[in-house]
Amino acid sequence: MSMENLSLEFLGTRSHELLGWLLVGVAGMLVAYGLVQLARRRWRDGGLCIAAVLPPVLAAALALDALRRARQGNARGARSSLVAAAFAALGTLLVGGVLLTTGEWGFAAWMALLTVQIVLAVAVFYAAVYAYLGTGRMTALLAMRAAAIAALLLLLFKPAVSVAPDLTGYRMYLPVLVDRSGSMETADGSASATRYARAIHALGAQDERLREHFRPVWMHFATDARSVDSWDELARLTPRADGSDATDLAAAIRTAAGIDDRRNLAGILLLSDGIHNAPLPLRDAALETGVPVYTVGLGSDNESETGRRNLRVLSVETPFEAMRNNVARITVRVQAVGFQNLSGELRLLEEGSDVPLATEPLWTDKGVTVLTRELKYTPRDRTAPDAPEGDSEGEPKRRAELRKLRVEVVPNPAETVTTDNAADLHVLVTEPRIRVLYVEGSIRPEYKFLRRALDTDQNVQLLSLIRIQKNRFSAAGAIDGRRLVDLPRTKEDFALFDVIVLGDLDSTFLSRDQRGLFRDFVNDGGGLVMLGGLNSFGPGGYGGTEIEEALPVTVGPRAQPQETTPFLPQLTAFGQQHPVFDGIARYFRGPNNAAPAASEVQLPELLGGVTFAAPKPAATVLAVHPTRANEAGPLIVLAVQPYGAGRSAAFAADTTWQWYLPLREMGADSPYLRFWGQLIRWLADVDQAPEDAAPAVVARVDSPHVQAGKEVTLRAFVQDARGQATDTARVSAVLRPRDAKDPSASPETVPLALSAGGVYEAVWRPATEGAYDLHVTAASADGVALGGDELPLTVAPASAEMDRLARDADALRTIAETTGGRYADIHGLPELLEQIVDRQLARGGPVPTPDVHHLYHFTALFLVFVALLTGEWLLRRRWQLQ
Repeated sequence: MSMENLSLEFLGTRSHELLGWLLVGVAGMLVAYGLVQLARRRWRDGGLCIAAVLPPVLAAALALDALRRARQGNARGARSSLVAAAFAALGTLLVGGVLLTTGEWGFAAWMALLTVQIVLAVAVFYAAVYAYLGTGRMTALLAMRAAAIAALLLLLFKPAVSVAPDLTGYRMYLPVLVDRSGSMETADGSASATRYARAIHALGAQDERLREHFRPVWMHFATDARSVDSWDELARLTPRADGSDATDLAAAIRTAAGIDDRRNLAGILLLSDGIHNAPLPLRDAALETGVPVYTVGLGSDNESETGRRNLRVLSVETPFEAMRNNVARITVRVQAVGFQNLSGELRLLEEGSDVPLATEPLWTDKGVTVLTRELKYTPRDRTAPDAPEGDSEGEPKRRAELRKLRVEVVPNPAETVTTDNAADLHVLVTEPRIRVLYVEGSIRPEYKFLRRALDTDQNVQLLSLIRIQKNRFSAAGAIDGRRLVDLPRTKEDFALFDVIVLGDLDSTFLSRDQRGLFRDFVNDGGGLVMLGGLNSFGPGGYGGTEIEEALPVTVGPRAQPQETTPFLPQLTAFGQQHPVFDGIARYFRGPNNAAPAASEVQLPELLGGVTFAAPKPAATVLAVHPTRANEAGPLIVLAVQPYGAGRSAAFAADTTWQWYLPLREMGADSPYLRFWGQLIRWLADVDQAPEDAAPAVVARVDSPHVQAGKEVTLRAFVQDARGQATDTARVSAVLRPRDAKDPSASPETVPLALSAGGVYEAVWRPATEGAYDLHVTAASADGVALGGDELPLTVAPASAEMDRLARDADALRTIAETTGGRYADIHGLPELLEQIVDRQLARGGPVPTPDVHHLYHFTALFLVFVALLTGEWLLRRRWQLQ
């Protein structure tokens, strides 16, 4: 049986306060009695009583007294003083033992000290009063009184010896991983101890508990994990060592989980600040462990200091397209690390010019922060006097033009790295988008599908108003950030739009002034189209109004009949050549009522429409009913005309939504989308496909600087040969290492998938640091190249250890939650250990209890106590003592 299995326990009263008060009481009695003796001029007896409170002093005094008596020939007195000196010396040893002893053995030492103090008090009293009895008699009385006191104390405190069973077979392994990387040398805030020292101290307080319940495997790690024999060896280490310039949490937990007896593994206890800067993802490594990992976080969540100062452009966001001569807003996020009271500047530059197009100040009073700023960019024509040099003559280009911009933070002299201060940004500059107002007087299918078609048109800004009850309208969309909540009422309201689509709205909802403003809107250069419906044209009361003046047809009275015969519009000769039907005329009946080509997809028939009294002299009829006519000729389906500086159209039908669903797989080439897109563009006097229209590709990354092993999103916007966003392109990105350190490094190809209208994206995780060229190319569905774009991309090495010092609690939580463990900060270590113990007990079953051997027997000790007191009383009577 080893001594480690033995422990002392007290099953009775276990109160340090009781021991203390007893000691104080005995000492007080000695001092009081000593003062009384001194008052009676009994200097020797009074001095001994007072000295008995301090065993070392008493031992010396009694030893000198024994020597003096021996010289005087008083042998009995000398022996009495020597006996008392021996007890005082024993008390001195006990005092020293008490000061050096803790736990149960310390309590036992205090109890022994109390016993000796009482015996000393009795010895001093006997020496003072009964010295004439001689050494033998006095020793007998003293021994009996001391034995009685010892028996009483044993009855009171009930000491026992506990013999713990051998629990080796019941204790599981528990790897204890302590982060020893460079960041653990940080002393957070006002703390004087480093993170590593705090971890070691916390583990030291739990060392006995760990060894009681587990077989701990002590390990430390930075770039790799290593084992040591004990906590003491960990305590002698420091975070400064080879390999401490980085942290690989993933490799550490993998190593800890790889011990031979994995079935006997209680889990893994990990103490770290969570800073992981190795390529291997934490979640993947956590999933591979197969055992719960209990993580303990150290360090502050607020990073108040850092290893180096840095300004970094985190991200740059703006739409892929920017309209010429219109403001585009560019949102930039800048990270500032280690700069308190920073004063800097953010700039926007265009390729070929060092004159900033826009600037924004940067300021912060925090040590680490992310600043968000907005730069306003207005792309100008290349021929504009204040624009960068470009075309020197001729009209500004109508085609989309790729502009290469650069966002940069002016470097601070204190920065150690400035390569991440800038980001390249490419923007496709296009003609201003057509601003469309769509008004409907009722909720009907045509509104739902037409609004969707216009809202998804990349060249249209849409604001729609639909009447929901009486004179109340619901608005959707905005024009350059401005919204209307009611019908336009002023010239300023009408000036917001290029084209107005007027649906099934009765004329009574418009005042005379509003109807005049509609007419003036067209006369001044706007576009207006009215759609068929039960409350539009003649049935809607527009006959004889200002709005009828602008329309290409005479609408007739409210009694004007509706046509209910289903039909497919028949194009006139003018209609076949008109831009509204460019590229889609083959889907309709032709002049002389010729049927559409049999090889084409057949359009569903429209379900009737409004009839018009007659076309106006300046109108051009583009489509008519193939079988129905009135006094003016075949019923007009679509007519257009110029009016003043603007254009107007009258479309009799209201069921073109039937063309949408059967043809939606055709995407942007659908006759439904092209018909409405081309009609809106003709009304706005915008060429559908200018001669210099061309495809375009714009590359974009969500962050220009990424760390090795981290994900970056690659994006591309693709425009087809008609200048329209396309959803059918095949897009791929090639990443070529620039000046690769590894000669065998080869370009990596990443396919991009469609994510939104014309936008394609993919996620790439670089494994190797260095500078890369991102080259994005796109081709149409039939393999025709649409173009490409190129951007630089910097892949930094895994984060340097001292670049970021704030505790990454999210990383530690990820490890714990993925493995089924728990997370706590350093103050929660005891509770976390309790959870591990409970989990082990639930898994391993009950643990054998210790064997307890009592060092007392109540009945026997009581009888001894009574016998000793009785014996002492009898001796005192026999010797005629009081």
